[in-house]
Amino acid sequence: MISDEKTKQFVDQVEDKKSLIMVLGLGYTGLPLAECIVRAGFDVVGYDTNSAKVQMLNNGESYSETFSSARLEYLIKSGRFKAVDNVLKSKPCDIYWVCVPTPLLNGSPSLSCFYEAISSISLIAKDNFLIVNSSTSFPGTTQAICQSVFGKDANSPDYFLAYSPEREDPGNDLYSTKSLPRVYGALDSNSSIVANALFRQLFDQIHQASSIQTAEASKLMENVFRAVNIALANEWSDICSGLNVDVWEVIKLAATKPFGFQAFYPGPGVGGHCIPVDPYYLLSRVKSFGCNPALISLACDLNKKRPNRVVSVIKNYLNANLKPLEGSNALVIGAGYKKNLGDIRESPSVEIIKQLHALGCNVIWHDPLVDPGFNIGEIPRVIQLNSILVEKQDFCLVLVDHDKVEWKIIFQYASIVFDAKNKFLNQSGSVIAKVIKI
Repeated sequence: MISDEKTKQFVDQVEDKKSLIMVLGLGYTGLPLAECIVRAGFDVVGYDTNSAKVQMLNNGESYSETFSSARLEYLIKSGRFKAVDNVLKSKPCDIYWVCVPTPLLNGSPSLSCFYEAISSISLIAKDNFLIVNSSTSFPGTTQAICQSVFGKDANSPDYFLAYSPEREDPGNDLYSTKSLPRVYGALDSNSSIVANALFRQLFDQIHQASSIQTAEASKLMENVFRAVNIALANEWSDICSGLNVDVWEVIKLAATKPFGFQAFYPGPGVGGHCIPVDPYYLLSRVKSFGCNPALISLACDLNKKRPNRVVSVIKNYLNANLKPLEGSNALVIGAGYKKNLGDIRESPSVEIIKQLHALGCNVIWHDPLVDPGFNIGEIPRVIQLNSILVEKQDFCLVLVDHDKVEWKIIFQYASIVFDAKNKFLNQSGSVIAKVIKI
């Protein structure tokens, strides 16, 4: 237990901005966080095991589509940031902030990156340091893994501990790391005091949870809420199709109610690191004590199967119109998981493209934002759209509605468009014979 006197000394150091802070993991969460900390006046060591990324950062080159070169230039020119690929290249820090991936491995939570990050901290940490975890996991993870690495006996180092979930929304320019409301939970009263002192320096708005576990649970609640409601929106899409009404219009009208309703929209499935992953972290934990959250489990199953449903709708429509899917020519628009991003993590679009190909469809795909080096097996990628190419297709499938796609060519020359993003809502004077909303 760290004494009140040492806690006060730590707080004074934080408030004077003399604390050295290490951010572990320089991805879509860690890099913006490092920038936020530097802009607040602290010195930051960025640690990532990817040597190529570290070299790029130190050379002033951004590898992130959502982190501009201008932002990185500020970091480098500030003189308060350096990146390392080995924790031993850094001197001991006062604060260690963990922002590493917590993915699924064969459908189950994988905490190896988080464990390795905490183990790395143990190699250089001295007594009286603060660990903040922002990596998503089930309640109890932060405290359990820190104790497993550092121990909890009289010979264990003294440290403060807090959990503060990330809330980054890549591509959303309305909020910054600083302006997003920040939740945190702390191990004990002194950990709470030092975490509060730090967060007040960094964020516009902070909210303290009663415990680390409560803060961990709140992060899962956020994304499970989204997963369940997206599954509901997709079910409504199927219902409205059977009723011959437009689900997008239904949602728009429902959203006019100023209370008690939040709009979610149907689509080809869920992607990214949060919605397809976080519910399974919750399910793995609650099932260990005999709880069976049927609604959450069903929503996960529905979201996982959504790409199958998209392919089924296309196949059934073509069969009904005497044009089998096998042998058809198809252009798929979008391989990433989100509008105006090239991020392909857990992308349902990739799964749909693979399924179409496996069923004998002559599928090609186009996404102007996905990394040029990314391939979907041997399936051809189209870099530039043109009228002749689009006219040759039996159908086009819209899975992502990037602004940079040349939609006019699709609009003018496609014969059939399967639209999973309601892209062609208000088009008039169309030469498209059919737009089938999915």
